[in-house]
Amino acid sequence: MKLGRRQFLSATAALAAVGTSPQLFAMQTSPGAAPARYPIDAWKVEDQRFSDYMIFNSPLERHWSGGLWTEGPAWNAVGRYVVFSDIPRAKQMRWDEATGQVRVLRDNVGHSNGNTFDHQGRLIACEHYPSRVLRYEWDGSTTVLAERYQGKPLNAPNDVVALPSGGVIFTDPGYGAHFDYEGKKRDLELETAIYYVDDSLDEPILLTDDIFKPNGIVLTPDGKGFYASDSAPTHFDEPARIIRWSLGEDGKSVSDRQVVVTSEDTIFDGMTCDMDGNIWSSANGGEGIDGVVVFSPEGTLLGRVLLPEVCSNVCFAGANRNRLFMTASQSVYTIYTAARGA
Repeated sequence: MKLGRRQFLSATAALAAVGTSPQLFAMQTSPGAAPARYPIDAWKVEDQRFSDYMIFNSPLERHWSGGLWTEGPAWNAVGRYVVFSDIPRAKQMRWDEATGQVRVLRDNVGHSNGNTFDHQGRLIACEHYPSRVLRYEWDGSTTVLAERYQGKPLNAPNDVVALPSGGVIFTDPGYGAHFDYEGKKRDLELETAIYYVDDSLDEPILLTDDIFKPNGIVLTPDGKGFYASDSAPTHFDEPARIIRWSLGEDGKSVSDRQVVVTSEDTIFDGMTCDMDGNIWSSANGGEGIDGVVVFSPEGTLLGRVLLPEVCSNVCFAGANRNRLFMTASQSVYTIYTAARGA
């Protein structure tokens, strides 16, 4: 059920009274654990419109913990599973919706980060080292879509979206080159940028480098543009931003750059959109911020889903695309929402 207005206002007041300490809502899934009281403290309302996307009796579930830095969730509707990465361990993991179990899908995968499925159902992964964008074919082979630009190796591809045309757009901030942990430490030979590539190209097309640290990326629901997060504060004296560009008809050019969100206290990473065009972004900013933050298409802060760990990325999963799947530091979480993923 959805929260009625009177219930919603009472619940919001109760949440404000108890605060937002992660210890209050860190869901334990063992049979003997005490259940959480509804509505759980993970929901945080910043704008009354967020009540349309909350479900009163939806728990925050932690399905697995034991990773080093989990990232890059991608939902496969046919198999009913989410692929995600444990970057430092160079593993692709698989969460099965039917059983709730997590297991290793692939090992030694080049410190893969962001994942997506193209419109033929093939998995596309961004790898930090070797730095490349890789596609897994139906016969088990792999195709390297991009690894160099103007003769120089890519920095460390981070996140990716697939277009209906067969092309993909990916970000290349270089995080996998800063330490011998999520890749291999090395000097960056290219400006940080966002690229387009498809099978017809020998090297990717640079779409824009008007961004400090291009990180997460998601298409707008109509497919006519995309949002990219700029996690500039990790290396620059700049605020974090979420920026929107319009796409050319063939996906090979961008225009109309608009800064939608600017923040001095939160770093944004991976993102997804719902059918109403709202942005559900991972958030890193300390207690009371860590988790997922939700903005309207115009950039108005609507609400949050708070987690006891720093969140890196999100996607909508499930048959109705209403289950928010979150990779967060060492763990993965889900919560049912009243939103539907685009």
